[in-house]
Amino acid sequence: MPARIVLLVAMTLTCLIYWPGLSGPFLFDDLPNLNPVQSWLTGELSWQSVVFGNQSGMLGRPLSMASFLLSAELSGHSPYAYKLGNLAIHLGCGFLGWQVIRRLLAQDQRLSTNSDLFATIVVALWLLHPINVSTVLYSVQRMAQLSTLFVLASLWAYLAARRQLIDGKTRRALLGLFLLFPLLVFAGLMSKENAAVAPALCLVIELAYFVSRPKSNRTVQAFFGLFLLLPGLAVIGVLITTPDRLLSGYAERDFTLIERLLSQTRVLMDYIGTVLIPRTPLLGLYTDDFQPSTGLLSPPTTLFSLLALLAISTGAIALRKRAPSVFAGWFFFLVAHGVESSILALELYFEHRNYLPAFGLILAVVGLTSLVPKDLPTNVFTPRQLGLVIAAGFALSFAFATGGRAHVWQAEDLILEQGLKHHPDSMRAQLVRATIALRTGETQASYDAFADLLASKNPRNRVIGRISWVTLDCMRGIDVPPSDLQRALIEARSKLSMAEVPALRLLARVVKEQGCGRLTDSAIADGISVMLEKAKDQPDYSRSKWLTRFLAAEMFLHAGRTAEAQEQAELAWRASGDLPTGALLANIYAVRKMRPEAERLLTVLDQRMGSYDTQGRAELAKTKALLDQQ
Repeated sequence: MPARIVLLVAMTLTCLIYWPGLSGPFLFDDLPNLNPVQSWLTGELSWQSVVFGNQSGMLGRPLSMASFLLSAELSGHSPYAYKLGNLAIHLGCGFLGWQVIRRLLAQDQRLSTNSDLFATIVVALWLLHPINVSTVLYSVQRMAQLSTLFVLASLWAYLAARRQLIDGKTRRALLGLFLLFPLLVFAGLMSKENAAVAPALCLVIELAYFVSRPKSNRTVQAFFGLFLLLPGLAVIGVLITTPDRLLSGYAERDFTLIERLLSQTRVLMDYIGTVLIPRTPLLGLYTDDFQPSTGLLSPPTTLFSLLALLAISTGAIALRKRAPSVFAGWFFFLVAHGVESSILALELYFEHRNYLPAFGLILAVVGLTSLVPKDLPTNVFTPRQLGLVIAAGFALSFAFATGGRAHVWQAEDLILEQGLKHHPDSMRAQLVRATIALRTGETQASYDAFADLLASKNPRNRVIGRISWVTLDCMRGIDVPPSDLQRALIEARSKLSMAEVPALRLLARVVKEQGCGRLTDSAIADGISVMLEKAKDQPDYSRSKWLTRFLAAEMFLHAGRTAEAQEQAELAWRASGDLPTGALLANIYAVRKMRPEAERLLTVLDQRMGSYDTQGRAELAKTKALLDQQ
């Protein structure tokens, strides 16, 4: 059967097994990212506000946001609309991956005669792999998908240009290398910052397949100098001169840079095991309970994982000439993890981070077949036939596993049930458990979830559990004494994190909207101030800290304690330069009849705020109206 037909069959099967999961729910950060799209549909926001107003990552990911607008325009604001788009992109990534890998394998002397077939095997296994469910059926992970799509397109452009250089078609090659490639990488960066790995992946490809070719060396050197060496030097320069630009996130993490790097050895080995032998019940979203490594022997698997990674890398280097696809695939896997498994202060573990790297790992395994003797004795099958049978067996097992996961992903409670079974200490899982229970009227089940958080060994879990317990009491109309909140403050950490922000925000909203007996706005503001005081050594630029200050300022203002509101808002504004924070501070100045300060700040905000930011300008208009009344 021709390779293209097999690829089409794999794509069709992918559609069939994913289809049931398209009706699944929104999850986690779906709504914070996609609610502006709904506001655009109703005319409350401009498209510019949605595309350029997102705060995900360092670059805002405007291309991803534009794609969400397209999905909503075509099919409405629903999980189905976004997940259907994700499935289409998944197939597109599969097609581009096939084009890239078939060109790579065509450079492998031992595999070139069957390059299309081997590429089809790699891509079919990738398309059907159950690890990708948490990317395809998680709406907002389209950001990771689009980044992968453009990285693969850029690699295709590089390979085409590299072939043209060898064939002497220099002008076309230059256009591909210095115009098309950077445009595709830029599109990837505007989708998600992972696309920054594209030039390094090109270097892996160059070392694996082209390093022995002397032709056009200057052009290739100029390419890597411009797109790899210069950006690398720039990153090093930033780390030396202003390290906080890249490392500031550690100010709100419960692990250090060194601990994160040590932990990633275990994470990468776990990813490898999951890609090669999927443990479907263990897969999922609730991996926030992954414990960091605090030393090479704490836990001991840290050292073992590091040694294993070094051993595999050494073996791949030794095989570079005999089995270049093994070298290419292994280092493709490592380099593709280069953004999310390196120095950035991200969460330790997320399986969707393997969306691009998995191509490399599967390629490395398939590349091992080049080491199998062609005359290997078998009882029934030839080595080629045996290989095809094994590949088909893996593909079918992946398909069944992915189909099972897709059915689980039809319902939030099924996803949660599987997550709680294997990650009972996950804060994220317990909070979702409480939310679902509250939604269905099972109040006691919500309390049970918070009780499990209170019983956790993780002190941050206990803080969130206590705040959430108090919030639920308020929602039920119970007269909560301030001492109940103070019990949470006893265990408040010396670092505020992004876990406290939504918990405190929900409590504040409930108290402002319906009251909570003796737990007043003023008591909430005082409690938040205590948490901020405990975190006095945490840098003010930490996002979690200035957001908490913003919330404290709102509560002090609502309680009529305007001087304290001003103090907190000024600290948050100086630390962040955040426009909503500036708008709140301007409003506080206006309330306190500090007209010159308010007018100066309004001028700054007016200059910095985009003309399309209708909500922000509406807030400024309210403050100006308040000043005019004075």
